[in-house]
Amino acid sequence: MSFEDFASTCTRTFSQTPIRLIRMSSPLTAYVDSIDQPYRHLVLLCQPHFTSKTISIAFYLNGTAYFEYLNEDKIRQRLQLLNNSRKISFHRNDLQSILIRLKTLLTIDGIKQTNNELHAKLLSSRLLSIEIYLDDLKFKFRCDERPTLFEQHYVRQLLIQVKELSQRQTYLCELLEHKDQLPQFDANLFLSTPMTLVDDEEGK
Repeated sequence: MSFEDFASTCTRTFSQTPIRLIRMSSPLTAYVDSIDQPYRHLVLLCQPHFTSKTISIAFYLNGTAYFEYLNEDKIRQRLQLLNNSRKISFHRNDLQSILIRLKTLLTIDGIKQTNNELHAKLLSSRLLSIEIYLDDLKFKFRCDERPTLFEQHYVRQLLIQVKELSQRQTYLCELLEHKDQLPQFDANLFLSTPMTLVDDEEGK
């Protein structure tokens, strides 16, 4: 079997699903007593795993993870609760097309499509709500805090690397801007010196 054939037929598990950025339609809404720093970004880290009948999904925010698993019955119940069942069918044969629409939205460019919206609400320190609007369809995830996922899937390490890269780029721009005023620049020293500590307070 060729690698291409294997890749097209191999079934991924949730832990093997890539983490991606998704775009929100509005800034994150936090509960009244939240002590976390305001989340001003319009993107979230998301790990969506879809099968023909289930959804396993995690969102990574403020140094922790929020997770929900939905089987076929729970997906259908939520669809019926949030939508007009007279206009949309939620029978077994129709569920697959709905899951494909949800999966398509959970990409960085999915929200750019007309009439698609995604809103995130931190209901408490342990509960995150994600509301999705797809034309005539509404869906909602209610994810419980799952801190272990944040460590297991190397999200902390990824964010540390992103922060490191950002700081290096800023510092390098400053060096280039003032290169005539600086002593001899040691490129090897610059590349080998970490800009951040792995366990610094800001990275937690």
